[in-house]
Amino acid sequence: MIYRQLIPMAGLLLYLGIAAAAEPDKPPVNVTTTRLEQLLFIPEYSAPATTLSLNDSQIHAETSGRILALPVRVGDRVEQGQLLGELDCRSNRITQNRASASVRAAKSRVTFASRQIERSESLKRERNISEELYNQRETDLKTTTEELTGLESAMEAAQLEVERCRILAPFTGILAERLASEGEWIAKGQPLVRLIDSERLEVSAQVSVDRLASLEAAPTFELVTNQDSFALTPRRFVAFVDSRGRNREVRLDFSGPRALPGTTGRLVWHAGRGHVPADMPVRRDGLLGLILAEGDKARFLPLPHALEGHPVVVDLPVDTLIVVEGRQALKDGDAIRVTEKEPSR
Repeated sequence: MIYRQLIPMAGLLLYLGIAAAAEPDKPPVNVTTTRLEQLLFIPEYSAPATTLSLNDSQIHAETSGRILALPVRVGDRVEQGQLLGELDCRSNRITQNRASASVRAAKSRVTFASRQIERSESLKRERNISEELYNQRETDLKTTTEELTGLESAMEAAQLEVERCRILAPFTGILAERLASEGEWIAKGQPLVRLIDSERLEVSAQVSVDRLASLEAAPTFELVTNQDSFALTPRRFVAFVDSRGRNREVRLDFSGPRALPGTTGRLVWHAGRGHVPADMPVRRDGLLGLILAEGDKARFLPLPHALEGHPVVVDLPVDTLIVVEGRQALKDGDAIRVTEKEPSR
């Protein structure tokens, strides 16, 4: 029974094999092509960026006193060394005068002790002075000299306290806040004004780690705001990744005109090499790549670094023919017929 069933099945298989052998070759697929140079473009990338001042400082009083004057107002531009505030310095000047008087008195004592030791040396040569008295006068000279040194240091400190009654701008900048008022008593260490450096500026940008390679290869960089754009040069890629956003901070310097401190915008850069659009690669055997036209055959070129939905760098001669229409149905080695060239994009 089984034998009788196998005979018809064998005949059917023989028939199908003969039919397959007689089936003509798969007809070529009609496609359109374009030269690679017509597809290439330079992608533009961007990341949020902010202009930062290297110095955003509260300027403190370095001595105590009543504020006599605050000649600057919020928004004023001040130069390095310009007066920001002045304190009542009468008590400091009294201390300075006392220190000066003490120094003058000590100098007189040193002069007297020096003359005494000179006279003692003459008497010593004539053996008219005891060794004990001579040693005592030497000690007096050393003591008064050391006393003078200490008083001179105290006088310098008193002079410094007088100088501190005038609060000067440590750098050129913009006055952001007045933190005290005229007539107030201000203690040592209390803030007087807030000053933002307007000369030493840089831009901070948060760049996705996926974009760092393109940023490192980019030839130019700009800070683009709603009003203007500013040329930049990279200074430092900060060596840690923000785990929340998978970003790395990049610091850049202005290479020409500078934005105002606090200006926000976008860091804009362009890839250094030509890319093909994200919709051109096709997937074959798990790999993304391009379908090339080589004579009457299609060739699949894998692009190992391609990512789904992203433009991809292609290093091929610009006259390479790329299959555009009809590529979705093609495999490597399929016969093709170029019906027309697609116009440039």
